[in-house]
Amino acid sequence: MTKFSLQDKMCILISGALMLMMCSEAQQEFFPQLRNLTWDEARNHCQVCFKELVTPTPGNIQIIAKNLTSDSWIGLRKYLHPSSLPWSRWANGDPLTFQNWYPGWPVLKSHFPQTNCSCSEGQTPELFESTTESITNFSDLTTLEYMSSSMMFPNFTETEEDSCVVMLRFGPWVEKSCSELLPFICYDDRLSGRANVTDVTTSSATLTWLPVPGGISHYRVEVRGDVQLTEIHNPTSDLTSNLSSLTAGTRYSIQVFPVKCERDLNPQVATFYTKPDKVQNLTVAMVTETSVFLSWNKPSGHVDFYLVAVHGANSSTDTESSEVGDLIPGSSYTFTVLSGLHNSMLSEGSHITTFTKPRKVSNLSVSENTNTSLRLSWRPPEGNSTAFRVQARNDHNNELFDEVVQRDWTQTQQEKRVTRLPEGTKITLSVAVIANGTVEGDKVTIVNYTAPGPISHLYLETTDRSLTANWTGPAGNYSSFNITLKLEGQDVDATADVTEPVKEFVQLKTAAKYTVIVRSVSGHLQSPPVESSKFTKPLPPTSATVVSTSKTQLTFQWTGPDNAAAPRYLVNLNSSFWGHRQSFSLDNKTIHTFENLTSGTKYQFQVQTATDEVLSVPLIISSFTEAEERQISLSMLCSSSQPLLCAKDATEESVFSQLEAYYKNLLGDNVFWKLEKQESENTIS
Repeated sequence: MTKFSLQDKMCILISGALMLMMCSEAQQEFFPQLRNLTWDEARNHCQVCFKELVTPTPGNIQIIAKNLTSDSWIGLRKYLHPSSLPWSRWANGDPLTFQNWYPGWPVLKSHFPQTNCSCSEGQTPELFESTTESITNFSDLTTLEYMSSSMMFPNFTETEEDSCVVMLRFGPWVEKSCSELLPFICYDDRLSGRANVTDVTTSSATLTWLPVPGGISHYRVEVRGDVQLTEIHNPTSDLTSNLSSLTAGTRYSIQVFPVKCERDLNPQVATFYTKPDKVQNLTVAMVTETSVFLSWNKPSGHVDFYLVAVHGANSSTDTESSEVGDLIPGSSYTFTVLSGLHNSMLSEGSHITTFTKPRKVSNLSVSENTNTSLRLSWRPPEGNSTAFRVQARNDHNNELFDEVVQRDWTQTQQEKRVTRLPEGTKITLSVAVIANGTVEGDKVTIVNYTAPGPISHLYLETTDRSLTANWTGPAGNYSSFNITLKLEGQDVDATADVTEPVKEFVQLKTAAKYTVIVRSVSGHLQSPPVESSKFTKPLPPTSATVVSTSKTQLTFQWTGPDNAAAPRYLVNLNSSFWGHRQSFSLDNKTIHTFENLTSGTKYQFQVQTATDEVLSVPLIISSFTEAEERQISLSMLCSSSQPLLCAKDATEESVFSQLEAYYKNLLGDNVFWKLEKQESENTIS
């Protein structure tokens, strides 16, 4: 079935010859029907399945004529009602204000014109003259020449007075018997109503529409979107559809077709979006002092953007995360995230409340370190804070201390004694501000140490030019040792960061008393010192000489050892013959005079470099005091039973040798003595 539409004008005729019209717009559709029916049958069909037989107007006649393929009934009848005036109203009740008769029509008498027209060629009936202006604008009719009714309709016969109008396929009208069987043209008003969608949720909506009068058999509802849905509804009692199982955030278009005579009338239409679904798993991914980073999961269905709202400020994003900045440290914020569509439809909000981190502490410092504790102090930040978390960890990240300290608002400086720490350990200490009892700010850290314990078993071993110190490290932790070597109260060597418990010092002074001080080290802290002292071994003096002698004195001089600090010497003088012994300790002297000696006596001088602990190898020389000589004469008589034995020289020599040997054995070289023979007859002196 062909249909075509035109926005026709409804017009009112003001005067006969001059067609003045006042028009209002009405959207109509035209439906040529190819079935051959009488005018009454045609009208009945149009009334049942459409609105009425067509009513031509100046605004629609061109499009109606353009689409005709045969002569067709239109909605004009000479006598629409028995009491009506001829040619006064259309079938739809509109007054006849427009006419487009073919020349010679309508017939102004009771019967149709005969074959022989009484009008001379070229003559136009008066009514035709009054209506020709109404068709001069139609291009299909401008070339028509005047033709007599006998030439156009030779087979017309007289019928009843009542007649109906046929539109010729090229536009003009003629009368015909209403009982003839002809095609016809129906029209219907285009419906322009809209369906109504309410109660829209993420997955459902309620659809309602207006009833359409005039023999509607049913309504067909078509829903198009991500689903294709068709429903059939009763026209009298079922004008609502509850749509379900829809996808959130999705556009749906709806057409509600009234169906009449198996023909779809113009639908009532509606377009709507389901509400977007709310975001899922809204979480706080990261918090700083002035910002909060949110993340969430995309909801089911469609989303064009997300709206993040906090404290009256909104921001949008097209990703499943958002960083909200310019916040106040240590403050509570409730964030609302909504899914949105480009048509400004928003989902229900997902909410989450969190605190921004409070500001950090400042001036964090450590003091009063012991081997198991230290004092931690800091300045609280401005703004919101209720407590502080104090923590201590070692290098292996093992927790050593964890305690919450409530803020003292009367103090500008907070402090906490951190205890139960291992000695000599590197400690990482941190303080974090707590706001509202739950939210911790960023930590401020400082690295420090507990003091180490002292060493033990310090042992020194020396040579004449070196010293080696050995010790045992403390029981607790430590990192190294600091070693100090002192001589006569002055530092002569200081060595730091010694990692092994041993230290050798070389190129030292001989016979010098050195003190070794050892401290264990942990970071910048040292243990109490442990010290021990020891002399280097002394070297002996050299080049001892006698510088003067007398009967009662001997003066000795010697050279001290090289590189001696403040040498001390032990000198001894003894006479083995007399059993005399003198000893003296000399500080930094290399000459000494021994007095009250016995003349002519051999004395042994011994000098040693001395320390409090040991003496050097002695240096020994001998010397005699000057002798005070005295003579002693000995006479010996020789008698022998052997004749002439005493007279022999050999006997005298033998006796003298024996006497000399006796004195050597008795006096040795320990005193001055001399044995001489005094030559006299038979005398030995």
